[in-house]
Amino acid sequence: MSAQLDPSHLSTRLIESTQDWQQFDKLLRTYAATDLDQPHLSSIWKDLDDLPARYGPPHGAAFLLIAQSNTDLDTEVVGCGALASTKIQGACEIKRLFIQPAFRGQGGSKVLIRDLLEKAQAEGYDQAVLSTWQSNSTGLALYQALGFLPVPSFKSHPNSELIFLGRSLRATDAHTSP
Repeated sequence: MSAQLDPSHLSTRLIESTQDWQQFDKLLRTYAATDLDQPHLSSIWKDLDDLPARYGPPHGAAFLLIAQSNTDLDTEVVGCGALASTKIQGACEIKRLFIQPAFRGQGGSKVLIRDLLEKAQAEGYDQAVLSTWQSNSTGLALYQALGFLPVPSFKSHPNSELIFLGRSLRATDAHTSP
């Protein structure tokens, strides 16, 4: 499939099947090997031991990003994202957002975040939080455009360059729709 997509041909699929969990695992291992800043400090390795326990019901969810070509019905899994409960009452964390390099810059992250926020709201969460590195200027711009603002640290991390962002999921508080 061509790496150039029409964003209207991007969709997500909630991960439920064993095959989908295997695809999620494969994408996360690619992410850890190629994109993850300071992988030795990451909790991803523990997460990979049992992805359904970390990101499955009842307190989490994970999605695959699916691209469909413009010319036929072929589809390809090109990314992923997840949400998980936090120690903060009513808050979930958006995690493991990854788009394969050939498909970046085409709206996939926005589609994933939109669907993750909708799922979090449907699951009863009041707030979505996330963390990213100061060097992730593209991600920071997207998160800010989607209404994420700086929040206090919601987890411990050995690196002080991690930035913590959050946004309300309550309709009356959310100023920017996903």
